[in-house]
Parts: sequence; C-alpha cells; structure tokens
Amino acid sequence: MAQFYIGDRKVGDGAPVFIIAEAGINHDGKLDQALALIDVAKEAGADAVKFQMFQADRMYQKEPGLYETAKGEEVSIFSLVEQMELPPEWLPTLLAHCEEKGLIFLSTVCDEESADLLNQTNPPAFKLASYEINHLPLLRHTASFQKPIIFSTAGATIADVHEAYEAITGQQNQQVAIMHCVAKYPAPREYTNLRVLQTLATSFPDAVIGFSDHSEHPTEAPVAAVRLGAAIIEKHFTIDKTLTGADHSFALDPDELKEMVQHIRATEKESNQTKSGDVSVQEELLGSSFKTTTAIEGQIREFAYRGIFTTTGIAKGETFTTENVAILRPGQKSQGLHPRYLPLLLGAKATREIPAHTGVSWKDVLTQESPNEQ
Repeated sequence: MAQFYIGDRKVGDGAPVFIIAEAGINHDGKLDQALALIDVAKEAGADAVKFQMFQADRMYQKEPGLYETAKGEEVSIFSLVEQMELPPEWLPTLLAHCEEKGLIFLSTVCDEESADLLNQTNPPAFKLASYEINHLPLLRHTASFQKPIIFSTAGATIADVHEAYEAITGQQNQQVAIMHCVAKYPAPREYTNLRVLQTLATSFPDAVIGFSDHSEHPTEAPVAAVRLGAAIIEKHFTIDKTLTGADHSFALDPDELKEMVQHIRATEKESNQTKSGDVSVQEELLGSSFKTTTAIEGQIREFAYRGIFTTTGIAKGETFTTENVAILRPGQKSQGLHPRYLPLLLGAKATREIPAHTGVSWKDVLTQESPNEQ
C-alpha cells in the first residue's frame, strides 16, 4: 500500500490511521453550526473535518423529484440540495477556525467550479463522493491540481473503480486513496463486506485504502476495518441526532465520535492486530470480497450516479455543446448516457427533438438502423 501526506500527516503504509470526521451537510446552512462541528471534531481527536461543496444546478437535473431521508421523510431533492449548499464566503472563516484548532480542513467537491474554488485555498487534498465516481471529467479536472485525491466507491463495481482510478492517475497524479463504502443510510452490518478492503488493496497496490462507514454503530465496523488494514476511516457526525436535516439521524453524536477515535487508537496499539481472515473480525462484517453494486445499492445508484442530460430543449439537427448538455445526477428520471461518452457527444447533432432536463440516449445521437438489417 502506498503513502502520501495530507497536510503534515503521513497517510498510508506504516502511518497512524487518518480519521476524517465527516460534517458533510450537517451544518444545516448555519455558519455557527459549522463552526461547532469543527469544535466537536477537534474535541473527539479526529485528524480532519470534512464538509461538502456543491451547487444544486450542477449536481441534479432540474426535475429530480423526491428523496427519502434516513428518517423516511420524502423531500424535494433539488430544494434540499439548494438549502445545504456551503456558501463560498464561509471558506475563510472555516479554514481559520480549523487552523486555530490544529485540525485539517477537507471538503468533497461535486463539480468543476467547486473544485476550482476550493483549489484557490491550496487544500491539502480533495475528496470525491461515491456518486461522482463515473463523473470522469470531474475526476480528471480535480486530479490535475496534483493534490491527493480521496474517492469513495459506494454502489460501484470493480470496473467503475478501475475506470475512476485510471482517470485520476492518467493526470500523472499518483496520490490516490480509495474508500470502500456502502450506499445506504444507515448501512446494515450484513452489507459491510469488509473483505472488499483486501480486494481493493490487491487490485490497486499503489493506492491507499480506507473505509467510509455509514453504519450507525460508532466503533464496530471502523475498528474491524482498521484491523483489516484500512489506513483512512471516515464517518458522519453531528452535534445532535434529533436535528431535522437529512444526514443527522444516522450520524455519530459528539460522544460517539470521541468513542470511535479512542477505539481506533487503542486498536492501533494492540500488539496482535487482527489480520484478514482472523476469527476476531465477525464473519457478518467480513462478508463478500466481490466489489459490486449490492442489492441495497441499486436504487440509489440509479438515482445519484451521473449521466448526460440536456440543460435546455434541443431541436432536431441541433449540435450538442457544453451550453445545452451537462453531466448531472438523474434523481427519479431515466439516467442519461455515461459521462465517458461526453467527448463523443459534443459536436454531434441531435437526431430528434429532446426536451430540457432529459437524459440523452443513443437514439438522440445515432441515426436509424440500416434498412438492410433483419
């Protein structure tokens, strides 16, 4: 397994586990709450606190429908995303507060504009969410900054992971961490599949391997992952589980976050650290080593993995350009073409009229079948 630095912390082979306290969208649009989350992460002993930077109109197509939260409530996905945007003007204050606390500030970026904005702050690393794993242009763009890239893999197949890894390293950026992850909130323990950590380590020997945990238990899966060699642990936390935002209910509260950090550090000190296959890691957590889209991830993959969508109505014969198509999450609409095909699409002409906010299909690009076909 590889190693690199995130700020002044060595990450990877032989280094202490790098613990990321995932604040995510749990600031609920309030700067004071975001600052309080930083304080909680510091008190817990995390190495880094991570937020998310995105813009609703660059994340979802404009008619994505409803999203069922961890509490089972259905909310307008576009409205929710708009409310949870991290205002760019917060960045200096958040960075200064992290520096004052001796905590590394990290952020997920979900579009090129957010990546450019974060890059202006000279970040120690970039995080890319699971649902951007097929957004190959974003991966290449972010990797081109030559900073460490951490990307999650929830809902992905091993082929998806390979394609993402090649997109990043194709930019001559070898500082890559790959995070095993399960796309369910909260994630059931029987789907943890920690044997995937070994699959990733074998498949990507030059990458750092970690685990982003969505389960409710504060220590069970993270500690098991560390015993199996995970070099990075990431977990959502909140100041209060009872808050109404989408991600609070399954996140750790301050005491649980501190408990997780303490257990990870204690595990590191064990002289007889558990290795892959050892009976001290429960079989239910080990699960399968097959990295694929599991039964509980298919729906969210269809909902959130990116596709090519029209941003305006397109007339028959009109040329596809960056002004009328974009790589977006589908929500409840049919997914558009895989982002890998964007270079082939741009410059081609539409074979039929396409409404705005519609996934582009091959029928919109290719002519009718040959009359000689049977």
